[in-house]
Amino acid sequence: MAIIQEQKQYEKIGRLRKPIADSIGRKAADIYIDHNHLKHILNKHKNDLAHLGLTPKVFIDLVVTGFTRIYKGTGHSLLLVIWSGKAKVVAIELNLALKKAFYEIKTATVYRKDFLKEENLLWVKK
Repeated sequence: MAIIQEQKQYEKIGRLRKPIADSIGRKAADIYIDHNHLKHILNKHKNDLAHLGLTPKVFIDLVVTGFTRIYKGTGHSLLLVIWSGKAKVVAIELNLALKKAFYEIKTATVYRKDFLKEENLLWVKK
């Protein structure tokens, strides 16, 4: 029986910069997305994205370049969040990947604000 491992195709989206990374005790590193995760985001979060009028790529670019908060996610993941005065926020989840060489975007979605717990808040843009 042969095991087939799918080759991942990554695209650089941005970077978690050193001053922010240092302030939350994490590594500064580039942020990438695998094309299969883009497909997942489109399939799983299609309605949320359609409501916002955004493609997955534009949604991700918007959050990576404009996040205003960082929360601790599950395990060692981080949530980059654009916080607004509305009932919902947009966020992407990052995990360190490939021997901790870069952050990989796992998902991007819209959350209710009450999903994000204040005790998990790591950073707020000043």
